Amino acid sequence: MSSSLFILDENLELLVSKNIRALPSLSSVLSSFKQCYHDEAPPILSQNDWFFIHLKRDFLHFVSVIHTTDKPNIDLMTILAFLEQFYHLLQEYFEIKVLTKDVILDNVLLVLELMDECIDFGIVQVTDPSIIKDYIRVKVNLPKIKIDNEEWSSSEESSSSSSNSSSSSSSSEYNNRKKGKSKKKKKKKNTKGKNMGKSKLKSIMVNNKENKGINVVETVKETLRNKNDTTKANVDEGLPNDGNDLYINGDIAKTIIMPISWRTKGIHYAKNEFFLDVIERVQYLMDFEKGIIRKNLIHGEIVCRCYLSGMPKLKISINKILNRDAQFLSNSSFHQCVSLDSIKTIEKREEKEDDDTGLQAAADAKELEFVPPDGEFVLCQYELKRHVKDAPMIKLKDFQIKPKLKKFKIQIETKIQTNFKPTNSTSKLNVKIPLTKVFQEYRIDLSKQIRFKSNIGKVVFNLSDDFLLWEIQAMKGHREHNTNKTSQDDNDPDACASMVAEFPLFNQEEYDRLQEEKKTSMNPPPLRTGPRLEELYRQVHDQQIAHVTPRDKLVAIDFEIPYCTCSGLKIEYLKVEEPQLQYQSFPWVRYKTTSDDEYAYIV
Repeated sequence: MSSSLFILDENLELLVSKNIRALPSLSSVLSSFKQCYHDEAPPILSQNDWFFIHLKRDFLHFVSVIHTTDKPNIDLMTILAFLEQFYHLLQEYFEIKVLTKDVILDNVLLVLELMDECIDFGIVQVTDPSIIKDYIRVKVNLPKIKIDNEEWSSSEESSSSSSNSSSSSSSSEYNNRKKGKSKKKKKKKNTKGKNMGKSKLKSIMVNNKENKGINVVETVKETLRNKNDTTKANVDEGLPNDGNDLYINGDIAKTIIMPISWRTKGIHYAKNEFFLDVIERVQYLMDFEKGIIRKNLIHGEIVCRCYLSGMPKLKISINKILNRDAQFLSNSSFHQCVSLDSIKTIEKREEKEDDDTGLQAAADAKELEFVPPDGEFVLCQYELKRHVKDAPMIKLKDFQIKPKLKKFKIQIETKIQTNFKPTNSTSKLNVKIPLTKVFQEYRIDLSKQIRFKSNIGKVVFNLSDDFLLWEIQAMKGHREHNTNKTSQDDNDPDACASMVAEFPLFNQEEYDRLQEEKKTSMNPPPLRTGPRLEELYRQVHDQQIAHVTPRDKLVAIDFEIPYCTCSGLKIEYLKVEEPQLQYQSFPWVRYKTTSDDEYAYIV
């Protein structure tokens, strides 16, 4: 069981701590962690009878402390997975992608509340953002919505003037003992409703993020009218009012112990929609000179966004399951909402294919059944290995560095070719060409003009990091069927894109001749326009000694191809059923293939 939790900054300074099991001294435990931690430390460390499970994300360190006596009773990898899920939970609440020190310090109360609900006496309970968001409603320090409207000022002035008049009248009538009591009670009721309206106005302006400034005034006014009516009714009837009627009352434990713990009851949407995205990231690494493929993998996930009312039951059919793809079934993991009976039926279909029961299982094992959680979630994650002979999505067809020493020039030629359906096209395609090795082996003269030529896209020179960025963006797909058409494909920009960059080399003879002419010439030097790249390059690289690293030998390619999957995965059909409400739903399915962080060629 976890004894304490820490959130540290990049300098290992304490930001938030949670003493779960009442340790006598957290400072001594934290000092022990600092002693055994280093930059390349493994995720699990031990020091002075303590186990430290740490995770570094963005600029923060998430640390869980476990005593050695508790190690046999708990799985250390469970705590490591909890730290990862807690990091994503903070991202969901703060609605940012990168967590910083300032964000944690500005929202310490929210972080402590999340720790209390996620872990109980050192045991992990729940980390699903869709569930916790319904119960923990601590205000996040975000910019408030400002409403510049004269009606608000006039209404506030009228309410303040009426409250002042009511207080003056109540004070004047206080001496009259016959009618003072009844009128005083009435005035208290009215001022209570007005003060409640002011406080409710502030809470609505803070928490009303969904409106985003669209007709906010009318929405808040209508809410206040309804709230004042219900408040008066409760006061007249003597019912208690805690001021939180806008929120659903309940306990998070009631949801967790339900059979469907990932979805709460009472969800309602005016328009019922379900979005399903199949996103595949291609990881490819090839040695271009030797022709050896180092990596060729597909990391895929099915991401869903659910905006459905009630308790819907969904049925989804995937062609990989229908075709009994053993690699997909063995390397895929599903969300907890997916019914285990449907997965077991698929396994029976694999095992008992020749029996009569196997035929019945084969007829039933066509779809996955699940009750989706509200909001965004990952339905399935899978990893597939591609065959070595399978052509990459974006192929580096040619890469050459041609030095022309007689002309004091050096050329870099690059050609790429697509390999997917001609009906599809890339929405983003960038090629990053390294130049560190070129600048080390040759003396480039940046005082002269650098020339670029490409049949598609544009080329940008990054001076500080020494690389060329070839931005192509949109490029149609192409598949080569005949080897005799290679010459025609080279001239077709839709089939093959080419780029040539020409850098001038330093000419010592020409430089000496120009210096002699400046000494004897009475004319001023020609006016030079544009940035002085040689001076900028000297300022950036004077204090830095460039070393050629393996990263400097990679031609990296970054691309996105919508409406396409590299593995051929396809959603055959998607059914939405709600037996009680029986509403009309709108399911949407999209596909996208992107490049992984490691999609490159070694040159």
